[in-house]
Amino acid sequence: MPDWLLLAAISGGVVYLLMHRALGRASRQLTELAASEGRFRDLTELSADWFWETDAEHRITWISAGGSVATLFGNKPTFGKRFWEIPRVEVEPRALEAHLQRLGEQLPFFDLEIQRTDERGARLIHIISGRSRVTPRGEFLGYRGVGRDVTEQRRAERAVFEAKERVELALDGGNLAEWHFDVEHDTLYAGDGWVRFLGHGRSPAVGKGAMLYDMMHPEDRERSRASMARALKGELEEYVDEFRVPTRAGEWKWLQARGRVVERDAEGRALRVSGTIADIDSRKRAETALQEAEARYRSLVDLAPNGVLVHSAGVIEYANPAAARLLKAESPAQLIGTQLEALFNPADLPRVRERQSVLLAAPAAVGFEERRMRCLDGTELIVEGAAVSFLERGRMVVQGVLRDVTEERQARQALAEREQRFRDVVHASGEYVWETDAHWRYTYLSERVEAVLGYARNELLGRAPHEFMPLGEAHFPDTQAPFRDVVRRAITKSGGVIWQSVSGVPRLDAAGALIGYRGTAADVTARKQAEARIEYLATRDALTGLPNRALLTDRAGQAILTAARSRAQLAVLCVDLDRFKLVNDSLGHQAGDALLRAVADRLQNTLSREDTLARLGGDDFVLLWNGLKSAEDAAVLAQRILSILARPFTVEGNALNVGASIGISIYPNDGRDFAELLKNADAALYDAKENGGGTWRLFAPALNARAGERLRIENELRGALARSELVLHWQPVVRGRGQVVGAEALVRWNHSGRGLMMPEEFVPLAEECGLIRAIGEWTLERALSQAGAWHRKMPGRAWFAVNVSAPELAQGDAYVERIEACLRANSLAGSCLELEVTERVLMSSLAENVETLRRIGALGVRFAIDDFGTGYSSLAYLRRLPIHKLKIDRSFLRAIDSHAADEAIVRAIAAMAGTLGIAVAAEGVESEAQLKRLLALGCEEWQGHYFSAPLDASAFEALLLDAAAGAARTAPGR
Repeated sequence: MPDWLLLAAISGGVVYLLMHRALGRASRQLTELAASEGRFRDLTELSADWFWETDAEHRITWISAGGSVATLFGNKPTFGKRFWEIPRVEVEPRALEAHLQRLGEQLPFFDLEIQRTDERGARLIHIISGRSRVTPRGEFLGYRGVGRDVTEQRRAERAVFEAKERVELALDGGNLAEWHFDVEHDTLYAGDGWVRFLGHGRSPAVGKGAMLYDMMHPEDRERSRASMARALKGELEEYVDEFRVPTRAGEWKWLQARGRVVERDAEGRALRVSGTIADIDSRKRAETALQEAEARYRSLVDLAPNGVLVHSAGVIEYANPAAARLLKAESPAQLIGTQLEALFNPADLPRVRERQSVLLAAPAAVGFEERRMRCLDGTELIVEGAAVSFLERGRMVVQGVLRDVTEERQARQALAEREQRFRDVVHASGEYVWETDAHWRYTYLSERVEAVLGYARNELLGRAPHEFMPLGEAHFPDTQAPFRDVVRRAITKSGGVIWQSVSGVPRLDAAGALIGYRGTAADVTARKQAEARIEYLATRDALTGLPNRALLTDRAGQAILTAARSRAQLAVLCVDLDRFKLVNDSLGHQAGDALLRAVADRLQNTLSREDTLARLGGDDFVLLWNGLKSAEDAAVLAQRILSILARPFTVEGNALNVGASIGISIYPNDGRDFAELLKNADAALYDAKENGGGTWRLFAPALNARAGERLRIENELRGALARSELVLHWQPVVRGRGQVVGAEALVRWNHSGRGLMMPEEFVPLAEECGLIRAIGEWTLERALSQAGAWHRKMPGRAWFAVNVSAPELAQGDAYVERIEACLRANSLAGSCLELEVTERVLMSSLAENVETLRRIGALGVRFAIDDFGTGYSSLAYLRRLPIHKLKIDRSFLRAIDSHAADEAIVRAIAAMAGTLGIAVAAEGVESEAQLKRLLALGCEEWQGHYFSAPLDASAFEALLLDAAAGAARTAPGR
């Protein structure tokens, strides 16, 4: 064979072998490509997403198979059509316009929503996203993209929106509000409803808990803090507190807060408190306004991207980016090599293994089921998963699709919790929920209505509210506007009449037509009764039932207008009881109140219907007398009132003679308005009391000058302590004929213009204006300081007496501690101090004062009853107190040497004191005759001008030194 033929045969064989090998490789590549395409097709059929391609004219050239595609398009032709040209497919016009603009610019687009209504009327919603396709040379080929079925997502969003709208409508109609307190961050959230109670428009979304306490009334602040603290500690199951906060107008309004600790950490510390707040000024017309943060309760359930996992023998071999995001992996590579079972909640593993056994036994598919999966960061989520298994290179491989439904599940749970919370709040609020049709006929009523109206619900349904109202009661507003707190009367089944507060909102259909109303109603009968009572109390004195200042001012204003038009006169009479304070202090406040009621009854019985008798407080009464003809008429009336009040009053078995003083002003001569008339009548009253009481005075312009002078002295007295104008004088206390054993500290006012003023000139004024306590404290501290200095110079020579006022004694423990501190600071024993207390002061609060004096007595301090025999009191207290001395009042000494009755009183006091083991002293001794009788009657100690007037400190110190020197000269052995 020629060589060239052999060479040609060999070359042909080589070519054949190469061609055969190339064809074999291509065949294998086609086989692998078909397998890969099969796997992709399986994935796309399992996935909720579907895929598509269009040509350069945006006509569909390819759509992946799958249930969602078949459901969306049905049997309608799609190839060769644009998406918006497919029959029954709808795209929102503005969205389509924007979409076409992006297509014209060959830009990517995302989430274009297309809708289609199938033959059954069901609306399907999908979204599509796409990116342009170009050749390597940049020629535009069309678009390729993905579609997703979001029908269920949109339905869930709509359900959440409608439920929220129902809750918000119900809350708004019920006038309720809510709050949440993040304890750890001290963050307080309050809905808008509660600030509308206060007249504001909105509240800040988040604030500090301390801000609310700062707003509260000072009297409520600490109690509210303590109540919250107890709830946080778990001492209270429920936090309930009532407090006042200011409205926008500056008025205080009462609110009630209720709440519970709804979240605690592992150690039991409270993390979050939630509750409701209600306006209880209107008796809880709205129990709670559920207005939680919209961001917290309005979360929309988003469809998470699907994740794809490929695993074999339980080990993950492939994960797409969506799966990495789903499981909180940094990248898909972090999931490769992970054991599949490690990602599932242990409680779900039996079912996972059961499904895996089916998939691994033979090629198979399992549908979507919910599972709990653990992310790589330790958190847990809920997914819906489906899988398909197939043989690959002789081994079984499983491909799974995961879809995160955690937020969807949480949204459903949150919605259920909000609806349940609303139902619980309405049930606990005492209100009932109602619905009517457009003609106001009841279509729904909650169970609470049976307790309020007494009717069974089936007896009310189909009937209108006005059928249960009294005749003449106004119907509810027949408008399409919401209404709130409309108060109407209703007749119960038993025939009783109650008040109801009703709030409601209109119900509209999809076209906006009125189909009825819904709202809440509450029984506010107790509130209406309380309002009527409050209105009465606002204009009446609670003790006597007489008009108070507000009502008197109103009537006086009307009377003055009438008198001005008719050119008539009227009189204002200020009536003040002369010895009321003595009755109050001696017999107690209960007896004082009984006396005031008796005075009011007696005065009312003497007046005509046109006149007004009012009580302004204490023992101050004011009479407004119309129809006055002359000042003489007013004087006659005043004298008649004095005669009426001069008759004894019987109170708690005691016959009391109190008497009164009256000041009179006359319109128009003494004032053009009620305030001026009252001020001038009060000035006349003060003049009557200064002249001994038991009389009346007409106002004269000069009285205003005297009142001004009195006010000036009061203001100067307030600065006397700061200017060191008060000084102490000391009146020696003598035993027998001449032995100085102590002294009484007496306060004087060294006035810059008036000179040295005696106590009777300013002490009553100090008692009236509340300065007596400060003066008493100054006297105690200064007296013990001086006494300490004298005892260091002349040890054990004398004791010193200090007078005690009622306000000082009323301090109780604080007064005891002040005495103890003063004694300690001046190194004095308690026996160096004697406290003088009048019967009036002692009896003002006997039980409390007894305990205070006993504690003071434990310090060694002695007690003397000053002005003994002049007060309304029972001698029983002499057995209850550690009393060391009775000081006979100077009024019994003036005629002791010539008046047998006075001598008998002093003898009786001395005899009684001797029997009880109590010393007797006298004050105001002015003559030898008085002293001689006192010594003869057994009086041991005395003081008065007969021995010495009160001395300043230096003069009294000299007296003590002389007494000490005299005692030394007469001592035995000298």
